[in-house]
Amino acid sequence: MKRTTIRKVEDILRDYPKIDKYIEKREQELRYPTVPRDDNVGGGKAQYKYGSQTLDTLITIDEDRRINALKRQRNVIDDCLDDAGKDTGVIINELYFCKRPQYTIDGLITSHLINVSRRNAFRLKNSFIKECAKGFGLYDVD
Repeated sequence: MKRTTIRKVEDILRDYPKIDKYIEKREQELRYPTVPRDDNVGGGKAQYKYGSQTLDTLITIDEDRRINALKRQRNVIDDCLDDAGKDTGVIINELYFCKRPQYTIDGLITSHLINVSRRNAFRLKNSFIKECAKGFGLYDVD
């Protein structure tokens, strides 16, 4: 697998704890768009014209590409975590999900948080990244 693909998946994994905040922020942007200031002083407006902003907002939220991409990323990572074992979950959680990681893979092994060899720990991490890359559609068969 290419190094750039690995880095891309690692960046997505580091953003995983914040995905819900990103989705909420984008939904707020769509629900409450900034309205440009009207400089037309004295100009008329239609009195009985009702806006369809609510319906447009719902359609926009359902069809928004960024929200759908974030939800897809979250679902792929959730599925990969469900399929992964306990040791893989500990490795991924410590390396990518923690705001300030305390351990490296070697530190996890020496403190007995995972019960696998160093080589097997790296193999577990790499296989998890490959599965995520396949789910994201980034993995090229080389």
